[in-house]
Amino acid sequence: MASTYTKDTLREMFRSAFDMTGWYSFVRYFFHATELKLTPERFSTAHSTEEGYYIGSIDTSDYFRIGLFCYSINQGSVANRRVGLRNLVRSFINPRWGAFDAALVVFYSHDHWRLSFICDIKEESTSPKRYTYVFGSRELLYRTPIERLLNLQKKGISFENLKTAFSVEALSDEFFDRYREQYADFIQYVTGKRFVKSGSKWVEKDMGNPSPALMRAFGNDEKKIRDYIKKMMGRITFLHFLQRKGWMNGDLNYMQNLFERSRYKDDYLDSVLEPLFFGILNTKPSERESLFDYYSWDKTLLMEWKDIPYLNGGLFERDEDDEPESVFPAEYFRRLFQFFSEYNFTIDENDPNDAEVGVDPEMLGKIFENLLEDNKDKGAFYTPKEIVRYMCQESLIAYLETNTKVAKDKIRAFVLSPEEAVSDIPESKKSKLLTALEEVKICDPAIGSGAFPMGLLNALLRCREALSGDCYDRSELKKSIIQNNIYGVDIEKGAVDIARLRFWLSIVVDEETPSPLPNLDYKIMQGNSLIESFMGIDLSKLTYEKEHKKDKGEISLFDNEKNRLQKTVSNLLKVYYSCFDHNRKVKLQREISETINRQLEVCFVDSAILEKLKGINLAENNQFFLWHTWFSDVFSREDGRSGFDIVIGNPPYIGEKGHKEIFQPVKKDVHMGKYYLGKMDYFYFFFHLSFNMLSTNGVGIFITTNYYITALGAKKLRTDIKERMSIMTLFNLGELRLFENAPGQHNMISLFSKVNDYGKCNIVDVHKKGTLNPLMFAQITNHKDNDTIYSEISQADMFDGEEKYIRLQNNSTDIFISSLLNKIKLDNLTLGEIAEVNAGIMGGCDSITNHNIKYASVKYIQDNDIQKGDGVFVLDSNYSRDRDKIQRVEDSLFLKAFYKNSDINRYSTNEETTKKIIFSSLQTQLKEQQIIKSCLSLYKPILIKIREINNEKKDCWFQLRRGTAHPNIFLGPKIVCPQRSKSNTFGYNECDWFASADVYYITNPNKEYHIKYILGLLNSKLYYVWLYYKGKRKGETLELYQKPLSEIPIKKATVDIQNSIVEIIDIIIDLKKIDANHDISKLESKIDDIVYSIYGLTDEEIQYVEKSF
Repeated sequence: MASTYTKDTLREMFRSAFDMTGWYSFVRYFFHATELKLTPERFSTAHSTEEGYYIGSIDTSDYFRIGLFCYSINQGSVANRRVGLRNLVRSFINPRWGAFDAALVVFYSHDHWRLSFICDIKEESTSPKRYTYVFGSRELLYRTPIERLLNLQKKGISFENLKTAFSVEALSDEFFDRYREQYADFIQYVTGKRFVKSGSKWVEKDMGNPSPALMRAFGNDEKKIRDYIKKMMGRITFLHFLQRKGWMNGDLNYMQNLFERSRYKDDYLDSVLEPLFFGILNTKPSERESLFDYYSWDKTLLMEWKDIPYLNGGLFERDEDDEPESVFPAEYFRRLFQFFSEYNFTIDENDPNDAEVGVDPEMLGKIFENLLEDNKDKGAFYTPKEIVRYMCQESLIAYLETNTKVAKDKIRAFVLSPEEAVSDIPESKKSKLLTALEEVKICDPAIGSGAFPMGLLNALLRCREALSGDCYDRSELKKSIIQNNIYGVDIEKGAVDIARLRFWLSIVVDEETPSPLPNLDYKIMQGNSLIESFMGIDLSKLTYEKEHKKDKGEISLFDNEKNRLQKTVSNLLKVYYSCFDHNRKVKLQREISETINRQLEVCFVDSAILEKLKGINLAENNQFFLWHTWFSDVFSREDGRSGFDIVIGNPPYIGEKGHKEIFQPVKKDVHMGKYYLGKMDYFYFFFHLSFNMLSTNGVGIFITTNYYITALGAKKLRTDIKERMSIMTLFNLGELRLFENAPGQHNMISLFSKVNDYGKCNIVDVHKKGTLNPLMFAQITNHKDNDTIYSEISQADMFDGEEKYIRLQNNSTDIFISSLLNKIKLDNLTLGEIAEVNAGIMGGCDSITNHNIKYASVKYIQDNDIQKGDGVFVLDSNYSRDRDKIQRVEDSLFLKAFYKNSDINRYSTNEETTKKIIFSSLQTQLKEQQIIKSCLSLYKPILIKIREINNEKKDCWFQLRRGTAHPNIFLGPKIVCPQRSKSNTFGYNECDWFASADVYYITNPNKEYHIKYILGLLNSKLYYVWLYYKGKRKGETLELYQKPLSEIPIKKATVDIQNSIVEIIDIIIDLKKIDANHDISKLESKIDDIVYSIYGLTDEEIQYVEKSF
């Protein structure tokens, strides 16, 4: 046979049953295998129903040895063949064969066969990985394996190229990019708009005319259109998994074939897909004909679809968004179905270590998460699956360690590898362990696409399977876990739809025959997780009074009305979960709603508030969430416990600046409002929420930015952590990049326990850069990474000073660093005690942006020709639209030269700028105020709105918001520094130098401290060490805010010593004036030597400081 394979020869081989002779030929000519056995060598296997054969090996071009094996499976489906990987790898070990770096393995049975590439098989400490293609169907195209192997043939058989040929991640990225394009096509057809990549960001652009009919049908609501298209494509995607199960008339390519032979191509959504969605999948067979009559759908389709199952659940339930007529050109659906037909939709739930190369339900999580509404604004990013898996396992381990009496090492081994470690669990402890798994209550309060609850579903499933032996139904076990253990909330309706879809898919993939899906309407719900109040009324009090004795949900004559109504709701919710009759479901929903309305009437005195509340859909809104009503089984548990055992998630990261309107409702909440603090991040609220909702021994785990450990706006959070929680693990990922589209990533996984004084906190402090990958993450978590510091810190040593900074260094044990820092601090006044430290100017509206332009009506913006980039308080002579404004007022005293923090250098500053600021304050003379009002009047609606959002006086709209109370700081001698800097960067000037609030000014020092002496200390290497360990940091970047600056100790030196530093600085400043890039390193070293002498550093300490800088 020729050594070059074509697309056609590969497709024919993949579509055919496995043939050992043909396979011998293939590995010889395609992989250039020279070490082949004349006949396959049989070896013993772990299962009596299979036969194993060794057929030889391959040497790759980069000197890796790949073993070649075949397994004949005599019983069960090869398409779902899963065996313990570690046990499988052990069968590859035979002294006669030699050692292998990886293996290429065929599993075959009847017509179907699997081709697996298994790597990481040498070391016991590293989990082996298996990546698989499934072949043998005449109906499938096998586009991906054909393209991958043709590319492998072209590039050559190296180990890396082999891994790429079997890469799941590459397929995931490709599928997502193409899926997003299909989605964007539909959106553009309706709205005329499309998100396109511009640099590293996605921006929306007008690409053409919208569809007037569809825009009218959706009330010109573009968000509603986006939600509708996402749900439509989600439904179609779901059906591709059903057809892979053979449930769509037994045709594995049914969806494309249905379209190709349809006579309704020009009205395909309304005439074919909607009858399929609503008339078949959401309707019992006995009721389908009447529904087809009601909507006048084509009854020939009803006959064709008679064997397609009724699924229930809600995914295919008709809602108000489905009511408008929606007509798309046939070409859009033709492209969509052609795209789907090119991929293998696998019905295996991929494990990070054992994955089929195809589109699996987990992969959809990435797709949907990235399409969720406004993720770019809400700070939501798709969490890499290795992070999800780690967090799910660690939280489950922590829960089981606390709630069972099984040894910690055995718990960890069991959760990480249930099938292999279950034998090490004592028989006497297994029932207790199983009970703990059955009773655990898990919640993600910002569920997104459902990645974390799905991860815990799979972790619970594996553990319960291992404990149950062979006595279980996998699909029923999943349904039980979803009903009893999993809860989720999201403010975004689209996220809730997608999360539910993922859970339904997880059930479908394990069912042998179709059965109705459970209802998730009251398990994964829409609402604002952070708010459980309305107009100042506490909505958590609708439920049981705590002092009432629990009676297992039975309604007693002695219960008060509030408790009786809540028990009625709880009972109705249980019935609803497993209700498969549409009419009965509608009745139950009505009964639930009416009962809650009666609860409101019992609890509320103010009739006006009551009426407003009754006008809101309590089960689906974005204003609040009734935690204690909808999830009353969690907060009133039969064993007396109250709350969730695990709260997990990746909450939105949103700074308050520019997002005040998002913070305002939470500030007013009766539960969360007390935790508000200026300059906080939105995700802090989710920490507080989790602490409120956790049970007595509960654990909370989140992935967020790491700023909260020292951020000034996080003081209340750190106080709450110290008072109510124990920190179990802080996994600081530092500057490793996790999220594809997130800016400035400095991430941390935080694991907390409500157990008092849990013990020592486990610190994992990563000092790597670049992008995280699975192998790197495995090395870090296995304590094998040389760039990671692993340590333990007692709870008592976690918090530092009045601000309760959380330190990742163990000050009590790291005596050397502690001693060095104490030398700097000992008996010295702080910078804040000897000088003034102030922030620059907070204008409120330097210029018109995409965000603040929305504060005025579209008509006002258009009528007044206001454009993005127009200067408001800050004007730029390089911008043509600002030049006229500058010329009109250039002689006014209020117009000042304005600088950026990037204009600050060590020891000097730039003193030329193209920017001017309108310096307007209460002290501005009345005549000049009138001129300023005239200059800014065009932007008055926007400036008033900004004042309103910040709860400031609206009649001061023409004034800068902050930084004008001390105008002298901008004049005369001063030290300035940027808010953030990689190194300690302090500049100096004596001119008028106005800058924004991201610049800090150090002025007016005590007469015993020369300002340039202070400048020398602040720029020294020793003070970098202080700022690194005792100041604030964002990753490796120093944060030079007012508080950490004010806390810097300043040594009082003699006049002669101070002058010796001042003289060197004068030389530096003179050199910088001549050449800003002049090399001053030798002069800086002289200053460092003087500073070392001032503080009496030893040679060892000096060496440490020099290496640190």
